[in-house]
Amino acid sequence: MYHSKKAANEQHAATTKKPKRYSKQLIYSCITQFFIILLIFHAKDFIFAAVNGKDSYALKHQTVGKVSDGQQIWQLFRNGEYLSDVNPNDYMLLDSSGNTDFKYCTIIHEARNLAYSVILTAMLVLVLLIADNSRDHTPFTKNNARRIKAIGYLQFSLAIVPGLLEFILKAAKFEYLYLPPRIESLYMLVIGFAIFMIGKIFDRGVSLQEENDLIA
Repeated sequence: MYHSKKAANEQHAATTKKPKRYSKQLIYSCITQFFIILLIFHAKDFIFAAVNGKDSYALKHQTVGKVSDGQQIWQLFRNGEYLSDVNPNDYMLLDSSGNTDFKYCTIIHEARNLAYSVILTAMLVLVLLIADNSRDHTPFTKNNARRIKAIGYLQFSLAIVPGLLEFILKAAKFEYLYLPPRIESLYMLVIGFAIFMIGKIFDRGVSLQEENDLIA
């Protein structure tokens, strides 16, 4: 009688855990799909801007609300269709002849967005690998320690690569560059350093655990 109750309880516990695991997998899947879709859209926008040479771009000054108290914004149009609100400083760069190129500025903007998406997607993949590896086993493994340090490196690149790519593309075309300092890049570097140090500590903890297991 006792064993039958115990078996029934274990079966009930097993059945109650399945929806929880299923919900976690669903959340992981939704997050992954979101970032993949975002990456695809940014890649599509970059390719579309780079390939279609016949497109015409225009920058227009618009007023939102009443003229007396309305907010003034700049909007980018492609072939007469609205694309997005933009920072005019990013679209009024001049070459040695005093001319600008709205199409090329759009390519720079899309390349920067694509770089962000690629790095963020790579970070997400590593996080999901850590979560999947820790689902049925201990998370304290050498592989997870390497993944955490890799996330730290990717965070460093998130602070450096998009801005460096933007600078290279601007310098290749324009004579007078406008590159304002970005305080968020400093934040990203600090976060990247913190993640990398956590990975180093994690790796050291795994080594100590393995040494203790050998002694025991």
